[in-house]
Amino acid sequence: MKKYFVKSPMATCSTATIKSNMHHIISATEASRSLSDILNKVCYQKQSFNIKRGKKIIAQIIPNDTTMNGVSMPVQELNEFFKNLPHLESNDLDDFENVLKEIRMNSVIDENDLWD
Repeated sequence: MKKYFVKSPMATCSTATIKSNMHHIISATEASRSLSDILNKVCYQKQSFNIKRGKKIIAQIIPNDTTMNGVSMPVQELNEFFKNLPHLESNDLDDFENVLKEIRMNSVIDENDLWD
């Protein structure tokens, strides 16, 4: 039986920031000129790269088997994982539902800004 793994949804911004310090930083131009070499380093040497355009990191290339926070689990264990997460109390759940309804009612969709 083939096992499928998912990345942990528990990663935080601070964890991602710490992890990014371990990545090689390369320019978008360098990435486009040497993509094949970069992909080989990612695949075979498990190296990671941050791609920078101007002064801003715009993308990451990481090995496929890298997981957020180093946590991975078989898909079959997801139900148990979610069942053990903290739950909202009933009054908090009602408040949350009301806030979502209010957001949906007050949201304006710009027809010119749709992707499709």
